[in-house]
Amino acid sequence: MKIITKKKELKESYNSTIFSKIYQKNGWGGKKGEFYSGPGSHNFFIKGYTKVVADFILDNDVHTIVEIGCGDFNVSSGILNILDDVNHDYTYIGYDVVKSLIARNKSLYGSSKIDFVCKDSCVGRIKGGDLLIIRQVLQHLNNKSIKQITDKFKNYKYIIFTEHQASEKYGELIVPNTDQSTGVSIRLTVKSGVYLDKTPFNLKIDSKLFSIPQWLYGLDAFINTYLIKIE
Repeated sequence: MKIITKKKELKESYNSTIFSKIYQKNGWGGKKGEFYSGPGSHNFFIKGYTKVVADFILDNDVHTIVEIGCGDFNVSSGILNILDDVNHDYTYIGYDVVKSLIARNKSLYGSSKIDFVCKDSCVGRIKGGDLLIIRQVLQHLNNKSIKQITDKFKNYKYIIFTEHQASEKYGELIVPNTDQSTGVSIRLTVKSGVYLDKTPFNLKIDSKLFSIPQWLYGLDAFINTYLIKIE
């Protein structure tokens, strides 16, 4: 019999409660009663992002796709639509901690090759694959939770992750990876951001794949998408 510690149960409940309340209260916008993952998932530039990621998948023989924080699935559905248009063979699993959101995604998008699982990816075991997608998720987590996720990168060939970051013109005014409580806000509120190539994460980033301009909190900023290759 598998024994789940109280600490693990509390951690899973903690993240699920936080993000369930965000959706219930429309913390990232949208109409009352709808699941809405924020303006970063619903803007003019999303088509450019989905094409870049889909092209990467096609060019690099990627067939098993895993996403942490699938949210309302508005973005990744666009990626998969492109793959379907060229009859690319793939499977997709989207993880999120919000039970009602996962149920909604299963109902609307679930198929023989698209599945959704309610699980806290920080502490839960998730499937490996060719590609891991994490889009504007880490920015809402504390540093400990981010590290729990990056420790799982070794289970993939490629990681494509996206973070909202201030313009490079601000230089040292932006302090990388200031810790924060997990929740609706991101580090731009305190002139910081998630930079996985900086302390305390210190990962090697292969390249920047795409950038979307999106001003926020009085700062010139960009939603930047990066690639990590696991050797």
